[in-house]
Amino acid sequence: MGLKVGSRLRSQNSSCEVIVIKGTDGDDVLKCAGVEMAATAPPSDAVMVTDGTPVELGKRYSDDADTVEILCTKAGVGPLTLGESELTQKAAKTLPASD
Repeated sequence: MGLKVGSRLRSQNSSCEVIVIKGTDGDDVLKCAGVEMAATAPPSDAVMVTDGTPVELGKRYSDDADTVEILCTKAGVGPLTLGESELTQKAAKTLPASD
């Protein structure tokens, strides 16, 4: 199945929402706070987590191999994981000096 570029995914147990910037064709599943993310809104009776690693609005997250990149569009509680590896926040690129 994989993660398709442009897919909007929602956490099923947190307020977190993301867009896939760089996808993958693998069978790994993107999870937030231990639960698989889906394109649909969480059920109204879902138990929301309140404690965990924060996923910050506007930040990009990727795995160690840089095979997938996710952009957070709504902050929430994580962590974001792909398969067995936790996604980490990408550092901003430094701009060249304009002397």
